[in-house]
Amino acid sequence: MNLDVVSQVDLGRSAVDFLGKGNIWVEDSFVNDSSARFVQWLIASAIAGTAPGQLEVIVFDDALSGISAPFQDVNGGGEKLLKVIDDPQELIETTKYLREHIQGVSNVIQGRSPSLLDFRREVGHPVEGYKLVVLATDYSLLDEEIQSALTTLVKAGVKRGVTFIVSSMTLDVNPYLLSMFQQCRVTDTTVMDENDTVRGTFRPLAAEELIELSRQVATALATTATSVVPFTEVETSPRSWAESSRDGITFSLGRYGLSTISVTLGDEVNQRHNALVTGAVGQGKSNLLSVIIHSLCHRYSPAELELYLLDFKEGVTLQRFVDGESGSFLPHAKVLGLEADREFGASVLRHLFYVYEERMKLFKSSGVQNIREYRLANPSARLPRILLIVDEFQMMFSERDRVSDAIADLLQKGVRLFRASGIHLVLASQTIGGNTTLMGSAAEGLFGQVPVRIALKNSLAESHATLGARNDSAAHLRSREAIVNLDYGEVSSNKKTAIAFADERVLRVWRQQWWAAMPEEPAPYVFEGSRLRSVDDDATQLEPAGRSDGRPRGSLGQRIAVGGGCLTVPFSRDLGRNVAVVGSGSAVVPLLSFALSLSSCLDPTHDSFIFLDLLHANPRWEAVSSQVFDLLRSAGFTVTHSLPSDVDGVIDGLAERADQEADGAIGGERDVYVIGLGMERMHASNRFQDLCRVGSLAGIHLIGWWLKADSFQEHIGYGGQSGFDVKAAYGLDTQSARRFFDDPLLEWMPKDNRMMVWDSAEMARPVRVIPYRTFNEVEGSRAE
Repeated sequence: MNLDVVSQVDLGRSAVDFLGKGNIWVEDSFVNDSSARFVQWLIASAIAGTAPGQLEVIVFDDALSGISAPFQDVNGGGEKLLKVIDDPQELIETTKYLREHIQGVSNVIQGRSPSLLDFRREVGHPVEGYKLVVLATDYSLLDEEIQSALTTLVKAGVKRGVTFIVSSMTLDVNPYLLSMFQQCRVTDTTVMDENDTVRGTFRPLAAEELIELSRQVATALATTATSVVPFTEVETSPRSWAESSRDGITFSLGRYGLSTISVTLGDEVNQRHNALVTGAVGQGKSNLLSVIIHSLCHRYSPAELELYLLDFKEGVTLQRFVDGESGSFLPHAKVLGLEADREFGASVLRHLFYVYEERMKLFKSSGVQNIREYRLANPSARLPRILLIVDEFQMMFSERDRVSDAIADLLQKGVRLFRASGIHLVLASQTIGGNTTLMGSAAEGLFGQVPVRIALKNSLAESHATLGARNDSAAHLRSREAIVNLDYGEVSSNKKTAIAFADERVLRVWRQQWWAAMPEEPAPYVFEGSRLRSVDDDATQLEPAGRSDGRPRGSLGQRIAVGGGCLTVPFSRDLGRNVAVVGSGSAVVPLLSFALSLSSCLDPTHDSFIFLDLLHANPRWEAVSSQVFDLLRSAGFTVTHSLPSDVDGVIDGLAERADQEADGAIGGERDVYVIGLGMERMHASNRFQDLCRVGSLAGIHLIGWWLKADSFQEHIGYGGQSGFDVKAAYGLDTQSARRFFDDPLLEWMPKDNRMMVWDSAEMARPVRVIPYRTFNEVEGSRAE
């Protein structure tokens, strides 16, 4: 492992101690630029001779000397190795950061070695990193507060890897401070000490050479493999599932010096029950979450731990837990929300509240107060702890509306109440600052119950948002490093941790072994928000639901809820049992799918279908509708295909039949399901309005699609909405949906693969579903 560092610079006659060994004072000269050239040579030696990514250079240049200018390209390798400041206030903040860094290094070394340089050599891997602080200024004119802070840092820093170069006159400078430096005076290429004794010479580098050197260092950093901590080094137990979750759940994260950093949720002594994880794009958040999950799953069996995993981004983080090739899953997972949306996130939280309430009832009846006491009293009982992990949780608040407000309320209550029942949360995000829903008291109500903060490299603002206003440590990290803080971001509790590498080549084998060890464990419910679904996907659910209460049912889609389940619409000879679907042309597909789902619970000897095909000869839908006709006929149903020219006559005949049955002239058990395609092309008529109003009483049910809500309203007439208990909006704009559902406050935005459904006789309010598609269309989309 590369531990190269320029601990000395050779000047020919003598060597000057450098990184990790000594500080250097370069006497500034107004006569020529020799001193500045020497400082640049020292910086170049440091960045070129230290292992890639192991050195950060901080330059304070209020003299505007331009010493750092040729080194700007060093930041092109993906890490910010050079930071330049020129404001005294920013220098004060930097001294605070350096003080915390030095203290942190001391905590890592723990007195085992005299210096960071020695400690790294002994352990054999790059613990922490080196800092080179360059001050190009008139030191004697610096504020006393800054001088005092720098004196402390210069004295303590060198053994902790923080080296100072000061380019300034020594006039009026405290002799005590100067005694901590190796003083150098430079004339042309000759370097002397404070007594004018020649130390040796150096070769000044032209600006072009410094620029090229910086680019080479950046390239080396970009192409050098990151030093990683193998997962098996932090999770060393040879046997899986050996631990009990009775007293909490513990996971390992990585290495802090020679120690493995572990975090326990459910810690009743320190009241640590929830965690917050943040990190900028590309800084290893997905890897960190994988480390957490696999560490927990290695320690605890599915009887000890259940996972609810939600991803509000692309689903990449959780995709590995759905192994299509081997047919295996993560046995601990109960819910996998790939590409989860806000409604599904809210449903998961509501489900966990139901679990919480059931558990608290159990505890009360058992005379205990929490999960630990219950398991102590009932050692053989299966009552696992539950961990909800939400990646990019801030996306649940992407819109400020009733949904986001409800989620914020559920989260705030959850982090406060869930602990007793053994339910814990890990909330992960790239950013938590600037979210209007989570501001002020709402943020305090949520994050005030989350003591464990794990911050990967991020901006200064996000570091403050995660760790607190005084803690900017996350802004100074490298990739795959994290600040692990178990005390709400208190600076003194920072532990800069090298996060382990979740190697899929190892962990996939582990998951397959875990799945094979639990053949009776059901597969998790997998929610894929953008995946197209067909009636066939839920055939096993539709069949038992078909006549669960004696009424035939059809399904308009899958519920967006834990466990999914199809949203079914029952039919009976009651007023209003008709269905209206309004929205874009694509609504034809879920409408026809609804007819197919309904047919599975009808009797072909008593029930029939009539299709009012006002889309006839439309090549876009002709093939799909023809397929549905054929499927229904092959199942034994009488299917009447009415062309546009026949529609008025068919409606008149159906209305006449409804009138006759209402008068008792005819009767029977045969029900007719009238499927209308492209109903906006139909002529408005009183007979159609009569059919909408009383047809369902005679077993004539209208199931129609209109392109526009205004066309639907025109056809059914004033007061005609009572004839349609069931309404569904697909691709309908917000204002039209509000008029269609007669709800001026309805929160709905048209979205791919979503439908709003309301059965006013069966449901309290409209709900969103994933609409079904015909089998061929789904297969075609997958093939593409």
